[in-house]
Amino acid sequence: MSRRIARPYAAALFQVVSKRNLAALRGAEEQLGTVTELFRLRPELLRAFEVPSIAPAVKAKLLAALSDAAGLSVEVRRLLAALEQHFRLRALPEVVAAFRDLVDRREGVKRARVELPVAATPTQTKALEEALATALQARVELEAVVTPELLAGFVVRIGSQVFDGSLRRQLARFAARRD
Repeated sequence: MSRRIARPYAAALFQVVSKRNLAALRGAEEQLGTVTELFRLRPELLRAFEVPSIAPAVKAKLLAALSDAAGLSVEVRRLLAALEQHFRLRALPEVVAAFRDLVDRREGVKRARVELPVAATPTQTKALEEALATALQARVELEAVVTPELLAGFVVRIGSQVFDGSLRRQLARFAARRD
């Protein structure tokens, strides 16, 4: 399912939960993440909701039991029920991503991904996070990923923005100037 289809579900949950506070929004995000992880670890559970021969009442009981076991809020339970009724539980990861984007925007957080040739120390990661926060005038949450092909330098991606300080890019610029 595309994010275009997932976005209305995320927006509906955001609209309802945002009436409380930011902690409630982050709590709903965490709960959705828990269910997403459960479905990832137990794909047969997700498939049970997709089998037409299982009665809707059985599916509703299964979803209620899952919600009780995970301690889900009423709002998250209703979202999962709506996704199940429209045969879109498989789209839960996209709904979670869209919901996280809405919460991040509300909180003023930008998520970034940095590719490095070797694992960064926590001090290095924190320093890069702070430099990006200063440059972007926003709080930045950084995910560091090791990409050995880089050899040296780093590549930072924030949404559609890319800051390429890799050796590969520097060599390409050098070669372009020589031509």
